[in-house]
Amino acid sequence: MSNQRRLGAVLSYVNIILKNITNFLYVPILLRLVGQADYGLFQMTNSVTSSLTILSMGLSSAYVKFYIDYKTKEKEEEIKKLNGLYLVLFILISIIALIIGIILTFNTSRLFGNSLSEREIKLTEKLMFILVLNIAITFPSSVFDSNIMVNQHFVFQQSRKIFQTILVPVFSIALIYLGFGILAVGLTQLFITFVYLIINVRYCRKKLVMKFIFHGFTKSLIKQLLAFSFFILLNQIVDLINNNAPNFVIGMVRGARDVATFAIALQIKNMFFMLSTSLSSVFVPQVNEYVSSNKPTEVLTDLMIRVGRIQMTILFFILGGFIIIGRFFISIWAGSENMDAYLLIILMVLPSIIPLSQNVGIEIQRAQNKHIFRSVSYSIFAVFNIVITYFGAKYFGLIGASFGYIFSIIFANGLLMNWYYHTKLSLDMKMFWKNSLPVILPFIVATGILLVFQVYIPVNSYLQCIIQGAIYVLIFAIFYFKWVATDYEKRQIYSIKKIGR
Repeated sequence: MSNQRRLGAVLSYVNIILKNITNFLYVPILLRLVGQADYGLFQMTNSVTSSLTILSMGLSSAYVKFYIDYKTKEKEEEIKKLNGLYLVLFILISIIALIIGIILTFNTSRLFGNSLSEREIKLTEKLMFILVLNIAITFPSSVFDSNIMVNQHFVFQQSRKIFQTILVPVFSIALIYLGFGILAVGLTQLFITFVYLIINVRYCRKKLVMKFIFHGFTKSLIKQLLAFSFFILLNQIVDLINNNAPNFVIGMVRGARDVATFAIALQIKNMFFMLSTSLSSVFVPQVNEYVSSNKPTEVLTDLMIRVGRIQMTILFFILGGFIIIGRFFISIWAGSENMDAYLLIILMVLPSIIPLSQNVGIEIQRAQNKHIFRSVSYSIFAVFNIVITYFGAKYFGLIGASFGYIFSIIFANGLLMNWYYHTKLSLDMKMFWKNSLPVILPFIVATGILLVFQVYIPVNSYLQCIIQGAIYVLIFAIFYFKWVATDYEKRQIYSIKKIGR
């Protein structure tokens, strides 16, 4: 693993930790400073404007594939045309997003007039316009972000994201004290997005010598881009349905209280997804390089195993820790009325570890332009998810609402995709599981010992939370390093410690 990928992965995990710490500290402060109602207005407006990001249509993933394909074949002229085409496309998308956003802004009273006061409608209009501007600037910035990623400058990229994680709450709180209210959050995001657009452009032009040609675009290239991106877009829509539809269904069947509990479970579940994608994302350029240079499938299988084992180790380690201290954590963070979130998180995360440890496989599919099957299959299972969620919530309560998600994860993301990897992509999944299954042992041993321990001494105080959490980490680490870790994994950990010094 190159230093850029290694440090990029470490910094991405640092960013995730910071994001979660910030979220746990920042949100209560924000609620106290602006009030529940104004904070709710921001979340509502942010949800509406965030949906505009789907206009990118998966084009960023296509950029990586085509860029590396041209780079492998040393087609410098085509790379410049690709850069130019992407900048034109994303500026057009930015303009479309801005037009849609302005239409939404002028129709705020029609959309929310029945449930908001006149003051809240005016505030929502201002928030809507600020957040739409933020989204519009994000689109052209993503062109340069993709170029930084494809050139594997992960340290710069992740360092910038860490600064963003820290600066947004600091600047927002400062502006709130200056009298901007909840608008401070939107204004801060807009300002930082604009600053980072300038930084991205400067970095790509000066450091990466990114060049553009704005003519000579062929219809065949545009068709290939759109065809490749369409099924990624379809997959994004499916993810949107899977993440948002359950809340809607629970709201219909169970009521607002259960929606809040399920939302808490989703928030923590999504942390596991971020942990997984943060590592696999730094391997996207390498996967595309392997495919473009026609490396044998054994090389791709080996990469999937090496990355998959690390992902699986991290995910099982954190899940085990959550099983041990999760009840206490939820009780002090979300309140005893949301304790059902504990079991929901375990039920949803446990089967998810299978696909999350195989994210490199998704990149292999895309690099080989064989991601259509995945997108179509997931679309079909998304329908099953909604139907099962409805009946599960109706007859089995809040826990039943997770049945649809669990069903689609096990059968679509798990069994079906493993069959597809093995038979259609020629990846040796038997070898993958032979090498990966031992990773589960430290999780089983450490979690099992602590659960037995908790029969006699439950975690019901901060002291017990720290003691039992530390014992869990110690048992897991000893078992992993003594009997499970490969020489490659030990070298990666040692090299990170060496760089840290």
